Amino acid sequence: MSSVAGPFNGGGLADRAAKATTQRIASRSKTNKRIDQERILDRLVSVFLQDTEPSSSSRAAQKAKAIQVVKRDTWSPADVDEIAAAVQGLSLKHSIHLDHQLSIALRRCYSELLTSCERSVRITDQARDAYKRRGLDARNVPDPSIRPDNVSDAVRLLLQLSKPADVTARTAANLMLNATQANRAQYLTPEQRKQAEKREWLGILVDEPLEGDAWVEGGGEEDGSELSDWSLDSDDAHRKQIEEGYDSDQQVRERRNRLTAVSASIQPTVSASADFEGRETWTNHRQSRSQELSDAVDESVRSAAGLTEADAVRECHAALMGGFSVLFERDRAGKVTLADLAFEGQRRALAGLSEQLQEVATLASTFASLRTFVNATIAQSIQAVDAVTRTPAVEAFAEQLQILLERLSLQLSELDADIAVASMPGFRAVIRTDRYATLTQLLQFVQREAASVLLLAQLLRAMGFIPSTGDGDDASVVSRASSDRALIDGLQALLGFVHQQDQVAHSEVILADLSTCLLAACRPAWRSVCQLIRRGLSFAITRDHDPIFDDRLVQHLLRHDTSLPTSDPTFWTHGYVARGVEGDVGDELGADMGYNPPVFLQSIIGDVLTTAKGVGLLRSLGVDAFGVVQLNADLDEILGLHDKTSSIAHDDDHEDRASSEAESHAPLEEQQAPMTSLEAQNKLRQLLFKNKAGYTEGQQHLGKQQAPEVLPQTPLSQPNAELLWGMVPSPQARRTPHRLLEPLLGRSLQEHLAPISAIVRKRLTEVLSSSASEGGYALQSHLRACHGLFFMQRGAEMTSWTVSLFLDLGRRHGTFRALQQHRLNSIFSDALEAHQQGTMDQAWIDANLVRLSTGDDELESMAAIRQRTRLRRLADIRVHYELPWPLTFVFPPRCMRFYQSAFTTLLQARYAQWKLASTLKQAKPETMHMRKFWALRRQAQWLVRTLMEFVQRDVLLNGSEQLCVGLEGTVSLDGAIKVHTEALDRMEMLCFHRVEQARVKGLMSLAWRLGVEVANNYEQYIGASSREKDRQARRKRRERRKKRRDKAKRDGAPLGIIAEEDEEEDEEDEEEDADDAAEMDEDDGAGMGDYDTIARSAAVDIDGRTSDIYDSTSVDASMSADMSASWMESETHKRERFRIECERQRKALHRLVEELKISIDDQIGRVAAKAAMRAQDATQADRALQEYDQTREKWQALLYALAWSDLTY
Repeated sequence: MSSVAGPFNGGGLADRAAKATTQRIASRSKTNKRIDQERILDRLVSVFLQDTEPSSSSRAAQKAKAIQVVKRDTWSPADVDEIAAAVQGLSLKHSIHLDHQLSIALRRCYSELLTSCERSVRITDQARDAYKRRGLDARNVPDPSIRPDNVSDAVRLLLQLSKPADVTARTAANLMLNATQANRAQYLTPEQRKQAEKREWLGILVDEPLEGDAWVEGGGEEDGSELSDWSLDSDDAHRKQIEEGYDSDQQVRERRNRLTAVSASIQPTVSASADFEGRETWTNHRQSRSQELSDAVDESVRSAAGLTEADAVRECHAALMGGFSVLFERDRAGKVTLADLAFEGQRRALAGLSEQLQEVATLASTFASLRTFVNATIAQSIQAVDAVTRTPAVEAFAEQLQILLERLSLQLSELDADIAVASMPGFRAVIRTDRYATLTQLLQFVQREAASVLLLAQLLRAMGFIPSTGDGDDASVVSRASSDRALIDGLQALLGFVHQQDQVAHSEVILADLSTCLLAACRPAWRSVCQLIRRGLSFAITRDHDPIFDDRLVQHLLRHDTSLPTSDPTFWTHGYVARGVEGDVGDELGADMGYNPPVFLQSIIGDVLTTAKGVGLLRSLGVDAFGVVQLNADLDEILGLHDKTSSIAHDDDHEDRASSEAESHAPLEEQQAPMTSLEAQNKLRQLLFKNKAGYTEGQQHLGKQQAPEVLPQTPLSQPNAELLWGMVPSPQARRTPHRLLEPLLGRSLQEHLAPISAIVRKRLTEVLSSSASEGGYALQSHLRACHGLFFMQRGAEMTSWTVSLFLDLGRRHGTFRALQQHRLNSIFSDALEAHQQGTMDQAWIDANLVRLSTGDDELESMAAIRQRTRLRRLADIRVHYELPWPLTFVFPPRCMRFYQSAFTTLLQARYAQWKLASTLKQAKPETMHMRKFWALRRQAQWLVRTLMEFVQRDVLLNGSEQLCVGLEGTVSLDGAIKVHTEALDRMEMLCFHRVEQARVKGLMSLAWRLGVEVANNYEQYIGASSREKDRQARRKRRERRKKRRDKAKRDGAPLGIIAEEDEEEDEEDEEEDADDAAEMDEDDGAGMGDYDTIARSAAVDIDGRTSDIYDSTSVDASMSADMSASWMESETHKRERFRIECERQRKALHRLVEELKISIDDQIGRVAAKAAMRAQDATQADRALQEYDQTREKWQALLYALAWSDLTY
């Protein structure tokens, strides 16, 4: 494993020698570099001063100043790797700021510069060889100014002269990226570019002359007057114009030739002339007809006899289009009602049309409310300057609804024009037979053509966007916070409903209109998603106001917890949460307010959230997230509608161009052939209403058979108009609604988003997994360090540390002194350092990242801490491993809790094993009762070792290896968190650390305690207990203090001081005696209490007989109730007490093993029941059965180990 901490570097003679060599090379490189810079400056001065013809003295002075600046240069020799790193860093900076063109152009420019330098050197060498072969002098061939060995110096010089990128730099970068060939993007010839560069440099020098401390000697004594010859006066400009052959009349001639060509190209053809004449005739008829129409309206209103149904239809047209009408009136709320007719004749003429007129009034009210909604929404969008008050989806839908209303108004106006023209005296016969001259026909036409608008009106009315019929101004309006989402979901539901119904022939037109409206409403939502992904979510320390959440659609998608700090380990999973997903229990308030994502985004909301978080985290780490891949914000292009729509929209243009080309190539006789009336009519219709005249040739042939002999006055007055208005859409229009319905819409967006998400996840995983030397965070190294620390997989170091800890714990007041924070950390550091010096291997963990403490010692008194057992005090040790951010996201608190729990279990098990092993060093000559003890010790050590090996080797070691392998295959941070959490959850279950497995865990804790008690019983019997030694030490200290007091009294010391010292020493002795007695009672009581608990839990055997564990305990207690002090201190009593304790511990050990087997077998049954329930789901059956087999195999092996043991003597 690679070291987390950096290696130690030292210096010696070799380093000093290398340093001296480097200095010599640097000085030589610096000299060569100055020579190169003088040569470059000479070239620059010669190039940029050749047109100004300066004097030799001025030129020499300029060169002398430049050379002095070079001599005062203190640059170090440029390193190729250093310059390459600088260029790469600058490119990365532009890439992070989303200037990908600048980033790519910079890298490509540097790489091409190196290649060009190598080629220039190679060409120079070839030229010299050619000179030598010809017998010429090769010294006349100059060296290239920029070579591979000094290209780094040139780049550094350019970097010093660089400025922030402006429009010119960005344009140059784009031109260079688009120039894939040598002859592309060449807007200027080389000579023109050279002249332009000269003029640019001269202008710069005029505006900013070479003045200042860097160019003036002697504290700025020179005034820079010699730079005046660098300027460009009018004489020089005139001379340059003469030299370049400037002609003052050239532009005039070119303009005259261009106008002549344009005028020749716009000469009208025969067909164009005919079209223009037809258009002019129709315009004249329309202008002369206006006065006649107004006179006819006035006459029909005042004359009862002249009020016909056609006039009523025209008034209905005006009402439906939102204009003034004699038959209808409008209130302030926009509701249209029938007007009270002033003339009796009008009421009699319209008596039979009241129901139809009422229906027209209802339709007019609906259209008026839609227009009011559209106008109000558009006006609010213009006035709203804050993104919080904007509803972009509603605004886009309102614009599309306005287009539908304008289309309906256009159709109604065309129909009204037809009726008005036919109602004139010269066309009375035509209007009588026209099919749209009655209210019944008008209502059928409006219901058919405005079907999509009426459906949208019902939807808006149901959602509260427009008032219901009869509500007036008190209509409830939907909350603006949920208007966007509600509108999008409502449109998609309406489209799905209409798509499933068996409608009339015009249902496809309705589907096309609804699809257009839904697409218009979805575009702002998708743009918000793209903006969210491009910017990424903020991982800054202060996130009180994130501008991205000013967008209402983003608020519908995500919930931001500003109270959770970025450094929190749960910030990745709980800082930003997708709304409306499973498990979002914290979004109840938001759900009441309507904050949920639209339906078409719910399938990708998880990918959007993960990608946005990844982009924000990468940007906070200084890493480019996308590179050259960018997200497409054009929803039409993603759904495959952009190209088709554009091609359909430009079909007419292609047809026009094809027809014009055919006409230009056709013979003269065909071009001058006269057109028939129907052809002229169709040509006029194509010129004026191209969007409405997209009918087929079969329909033209049908119209040719039914066309009247007279020329209609408007394009839609022919009898085949119904075929035009009810035309069948193309197959593309039929497939569009399918793409906008779920799950096709979500699938298309998911397919487009998948590559972007994969790139972001991969880059984030690479950053977290790569080593620290490569600029990463070494996830695998830190994970193995945690396993070595918490799971104690590094045997030598952890064994050394635990032995030192256990030795300190066994001393006087060890429960407090050994577990002090500074002592724990110092012992751990010393153990790591000792092993490091002994093996000379790389450190597997950085000791500075480990913090050991004892939990809540400050909240408890010293006496309470001293009264705890040593095994209990080991459970108070807390281990904290300082992980670098953002690796803390991979180690959530639930994982760290299990790490701490496993560490405590292994530490207590090791202490029990160490205590049992320490009895071998204190062995006495064996007797009969001692042989029984060694058998008990062997059984206790077997139980402790079996349980500890099961936890550490079979579960933790195997699980940690699988976890490392699983993390290597993850492709995202969420995947790493999931793999880590699932692996530790499984380890927690196998180690019996869950809440429902508390019984087994308690029995394992009793096994550790039983092992410790067996060792303590033996130490107390042989007199090696630390308590006896402490008691003897206190007795000797008391004797010494008594002698010291007696001596002080004989010497005549003050009695008050002697009395105070006696009281303080007596209080200390009493506290120490009380602590020892409490500790002894605690150890004995804890051990007997636990064993008695085991016994009481199974006091009744299978045959119903009471166990005899209590007999010996109660009898022994009664026998030892009244005993003299001499009997208590006799060897016989000690031996008898030791025998009784060994027998009690043996029975408790047997009972503990039986309880363990029963409890583990019960856990196997519980896991089998859970696996059977999960197997009912076909999607989880295989995994549930596989996990059950692995768990049963682990626990069954432990059962076999406990069952095959021989616990008899």
